[in-house]
Amino acid sequence: MSPSLRQRLRLVLGGGSGEDERARTPADRSSWAQLVAFTEDRRISAHVRLDSDRLSDTLNAHLEYELCDVLVEDLSSGACVHEDGVLLARDELLAVLTDGPRGDPGRRVRTLAHEVTVKTGPYLVRGNLHTAPGIDPLASARRRRPMIPLSDAWIEFRSGDALMGSVVGTVVVNRATADWIQLGFAPSGTIAMLDPVRVAVSGHGVSGGP
Repeated sequence: MSPSLRQRLRLVLGGGSGEDERARTPADRSSWAQLVAFTEDRRISAHVRLDSDRLSDTLNAHLEYELCDVLVEDLSSGACVHEDGVLLARDELLAVLTDGPRGDPGRRVRTLAHEVTVKTGPYLVRGNLHTAPGIDPLASARRRRPMIPLSDAWIEFRSGDALMGSVVGTVVVNRATADWIQLGFAPSGTIAMLDPVRVAVSGHGVSGGP
């Protein structure tokens, strides 16, 4: 059964340096975020208007996302094309990079940062998973909604024949599509040693190691 319209989020390209951008109030501009969505074989870039304080909350609130006026890169060839529209289901999303807000500062609680590495499809993500003090981070990841933000993150992947690596502010990983999550940071370049075809661990889930 198709998700209801309430469960579909229309993400429309915005921003730029034109008159519309200059005319926005600071509050309008703060509700927009740049994102780069990674699927199994594509990298999709857009600016989006959030309907929650954080992108991870927006992504968790919907099952489908309709992206409009976006740039799509084929990761097998490295070729980039412009698309008028792309419809993504949440279970197609493996990771999402964002420079968006970290939520309402008044609602933040004290957390501890745990270094973790996530293998999801052809991507390796390292970052900090935040939990309340005294909570096991892997157990916390199992209980959370599927789209989990990691701060101070690094992502590695292949684009064509090139091995790509980039430091980013926040990566939202889809726990439901992850091959594994482990404590600690895998060394830089680890993705080059992983078979991009085989799943690293039988089934999806959270584990203590690969």
